[in-house]
Amino acid sequence: MKQYKVYLFDFDGTLFDTLPSSVYVFKEAFSKKGIELNEEDILHYTRVPIPETYRKIVPSYKEEDIEPFLDMITELVNSKESNKRISIYKDTYDFILDLKMSEATLGIVTSNNEKHVKDVLKMFDMDFGLFDVIVGNETVKETKPDPTPILTALKKIQEPFTLDEVVYVGDAINDVLAAQNAGIDGILLDRHNEYAKEKYTRIQSLEELLK
Repeated sequence: MKQYKVYLFDFDGTLFDTLPSSVYVFKEAFSKKGIELNEEDILHYTRVPIPETYRKIVPSYKEEDIEPFLDMITELVNSKESNKRISIYKDTYDFILDLKMSEATLGIVTSNNEKHVKDVLKMFDMDFGLFDVIVGNETVKETKPDPTPILTALKKIQEPFTLDEVVYVGDAINDVLAAQNAGIDGILLDRHNEYAKEKYTRIQSLEELLK
């Protein structure tokens, strides 16, 4: 596979298995609205912007209610109850370490919040400068497939590069579309073979990026 100078990664479902955490967060948050979600629903909703989900499933929603709801989501995501449900994929640590040792520039671009990302990296002993840039929803309000989060991360990188030397890897179609919209390569990490019929460049483990 093509080797890149800059590797940007999604966070949830790409580097870490956060689905059990998301199940907890979504069930807690939406139950306060009188809505019960099952795990299959939540897997889908984690891959679309939360405001979009809120508008779709909350009856008679009001736009002014979305911001407080997002604040509640953030509080739940950052909680100990949420964090203890997160695990690291077996290919993440060694792969990231190997990639860093190859002198690649690494970054995380996520719709999650940066505090949460840094807390999780610390939990798994990955907070020692492996990632050169982290961009989350505190920095950029636009959500994928909008390219703004990726473009913001690229502006923070100090080493020189060209767009054809950059790749963004994520587990959802919106990740690949965001990459394309930013003018860089996008790779779909399809760990569970959900997207076998999709036309995008697809891998089933991070290790395939180095083959």
